[in-house]
Amino acid sequence: MPASVPPALLLTGLAIAALHAAIPTHWLPFVLVGRGRGWTRRRTLTAVALAGGGHVLVTTALGLGLALGAFQLAPWLHEAFHGFTAALLIALGLWLILRPACHACGHPHSADDAHRVPAPCRSDRAAFVGLFLTLTLSPCQIFLPVYLTAVPYGWSAVLLLGLVLAATTLGGMVLLTALTLAGFERWTLRRHRWQSPRLVGGCLCLLGFATLALSHH
Repeated sequence: MPASVPPALLLTGLAIAALHAAIPTHWLPFVLVGRGRGWTRRRTLTAVALAGGGHVLVTTALGLGLALGAFQLAPWLHEAFHGFTAALLIALGLWLILRPACHACGHPHSADDAHRVPAPCRSDRAAFVGLFLTLTLSPCQIFLPVYLTAVPYGWSAVLLLGLVLAATTLGGMVLLTALTLAGFERWTLRRHRWQSPRLVGGCLCLLGFATLALSHH
């Protein structure tokens, strides 16, 4: 097996991770809680970095576990593995496109939910713990099938793709939090709330078709 994942799969994974990070519930609550509690910019960014780190670590662990299971099955699936992975990605992508308001990551994505502060918030520690648990205990399921696309190329490819997904997600969350704190609150969150799931779904469909195309080379 080749030791590297095709650039097309990496680029699509990067796009999916960037769109995932842009979902308001991944960063807006930190801005709202930080301002409500009087946190400094540095403290707010530290909070989103730590909570985002927990989120991507749990998601990555689940993705690697899924990849491990796929490696166990790959010798028996052979060429059917590409078709199975592609079908899974396309089906998930269509589901996101047709049902954009669903809870694709295990937690709400509506603007009202993004503005809802986890309870209890009687102290800074309680506020942070609430935000941390909200993200860490809600791994993003839409990432999991993406890991399967790298399985035919070996563990190095799976780990590289996982690094891209994790770094892009965490970096995007911190960046959007920083931009909002700097005065970009007027960004149209309502429009993004409806379009982001469709964009992620479209990227997953493209990744599925790319998986099919690469399986014939």
